[in-house]
Amino acid sequence: MKDGIHAMQSDHLYAEFTPRGAEMISLFSKKTRQEYLWRPNPAVWNQSAPILFPIVGRLKNGKYTYKGKSYMLPPHGFVSNALFTTDGPLDNTLTYSFSDTKDTRALFPFKFTLNIIYTLKWNQLEIVYQVVNKTDGPMYFSCGSHEGYVCPRNEDEAFEDYYLEFEAEESYKSLTVTADGLLSREEYPVIEKGKVLPLNYDLFDNDSLVFADIPSSKVMLCSKKSKTKIEVKYEDAPNLVLWTQRGAKYICIEPWDGLPDFEDGDGTFENKTGIVMLEKAETYNWRHTIVIYEALEDFHEN
Repeated sequence: MKDGIHAMQSDHLYAEFTPRGAEMISLFSKKTRQEYLWRPNPAVWNQSAPILFPIVGRLKNGKYTYKGKSYMLPPHGFVSNALFTTDGPLDNTLTYSFSDTKDTRALFPFKFTLNIIYTLKWNQLEIVYQVVNKTDGPMYFSCGSHEGYVCPRNEDEAFEDYYLEFEAEESYKSLTVTADGLLSREEYPVIEKGKVLPLNYDLFDNDSLVFADIPSSKVMLCSKKSKTKIEVKYEDAPNLVLWTQRGAKYICIEPWDGLPDFEDGDGTFENKTGIVMLEKAETYNWRHTIVIYEALEDFHEN
């Protein structure tokens, strides 16, 4: 460990993590010497892969009500700035833990422990969000990932040389993001009965693509000029968000268990679309997996 950073490696990949937000900050190929994860840049986007909890996206007017009391929460919640604890890597698994405090209960009136569990094996990284409800009653929350992948990766490539290939050949529609960062009920077509989405910055003029109840459980980030592919598997996530900024050299592929507030929402936390309800003393496990393929022989069952 250096400067509080924890590292794990397999024969194929090297990864680094920070206890601040339990965030992954590097996913590096030992085979090709290529960095796959966006490195923070204050002039563009100063994060790499923040953890989203206990909400994803924005709340209407930045607040919600629970049992008649009003609370404020910033977009994507508060754990991206929280200091997690860990005993360090063990057998290629690294577990970070964070529990509620007096300060968090002023924003989110529940007692909990959030564990982020990273497991690195050969060419894949599995990420599990584990929530333990320690409240004397039910707990309501949402969670999501926000990994940003370098795109384009090579000097001879442009953003437009990349495409996303979903698992299922279906029609894909995005919810509309409003000027306030909320969602409207209006959907618009992104893919008409297909599974390939060519990337271009115009796709993100509406801020993000928000696929609710997405028909695929995995997607590949591919290049027309390279055999390398990044696969994101998200069987546990009903929703998928894609995001970048015009001219930026990254694409965020974000499995979410939850959604931002809709503009017509009533602000009541229990009624929030996509909210997860966890009973007293129960544990919730939610996972997604990142797989790096760098040659044809790397395509095998994991």
